[in-house]
Amino acid sequence: METVILSSKQNERIKSIKRLYKRKVRDQEQLMLAEGIRLVEELVKTHLLTQVFYAKRLTQNSRGMQLLTLLEGKNIPLFFCSDPVFNEVSDTDTAQGIVAVAKRPQPTADWNRSQCDLILIVDQVQDPGNLGTIIRTAAGAGVTGLWITKGTVDSFSPKVVRASMGAMFQIPYMIATGSDCIRICRTLGYKLVVTDVQRGRIHYQCDLRGSIVLVVGNEGHGVSNLFLQEADERLLIPLTNSVESLNVSVATGILLYESMRQRYLQEL
Repeated sequence: METVILSSKQNERIKSIKRLYKRKVRDQEQLMLAEGIRLVEELVKTHLLTQVFYAKRLTQNSRGMQLLTLLEGKNIPLFFCSDPVFNEVSDTDTAQGIVAVAKRPQPTADWNRSQCDLILIVDQVQDPGNLGTIIRTAAGAGVTGLWITKGTVDSFSPKVVRASMGAMFQIPYMIATGSDCIRICRTLGYKLVVTDVQRGRIHYQCDLRGSIVLVVGNEGHGVSNLFLQEADERLLIPLTNSVESLNVSVATGILLYESMRQRYLQEL
C-alpha cells in the first residue's frame, strides 16, 4: 500500500486524529491512539491497527525502519507527516515519530472460572499513569481477568495506553458497575479479597491462591463501601514511619506478586 504524504495541519485526517484526544469521540468511534515504537510493535501482533502516522525521525534508527517494513507488509495505511504536522497529533515531549489509530479490544462478555482464576478489580482509580501501570503490572503478574468499575479514568486514553505499554491488549477485561462485578463474582464462586488499610489482615497472612478477585481502589478514598461490605477477606500492606498509604499502583504490584509467590510455592 502506497504511503500518503501529509503536509498541511488542516488535512481532515489530522483533524480526525486530534479529535480522538477527546474521550467522547473515542467512545463514539470505539477507537484509541497509541504513540511510540513499542506500542505500535505490540499492536502489529493484533488485528486492531487501522492507520499509522509517522515522521522522518522514525526512519533515523533501525528499529523504526524495521517497524515500517513490517507495517508495509501487513498493508496498514501509512501517512508520512512533515514535522509540524506530526507535532499536531503527537502527545509526548520526546516523540519517537509514530502515532497509530487502532480499534479497541472488545470486552469479554462470558467469564469462566476455569480460565480466569486471578481477577483484578480496579475501582475508581483516577490517575491515567496509575491505571496504565496497574494494567502493565497485572499482565506481568499473571492476572487472567481485569474488571474496571465505571467511574474509573478512561482505560483507552492515550496516557493509560502508553503507561500500560500494550498490556491492555493482552488481558481479557470488562467495564462494569461495582454491583455487576460482585454479582458475577458470586455467581462464579470467586473469593472476594479487598484492600482495607484500616481493618485488613497483613497481606502475606492471607491466602491469595485459588480463584480470587482482588479489589484495589481510588487513590484518596480507597475501595468503595460496596466492595468492603461484600468482602470475604480484607487485607493491608504493613507500613512504618507514619506513612499512611502507598501509591495504588505500587500496592497493587506488591499484592499481585504475593499471590504469584504463594501460587508458585503451592506447585512445588
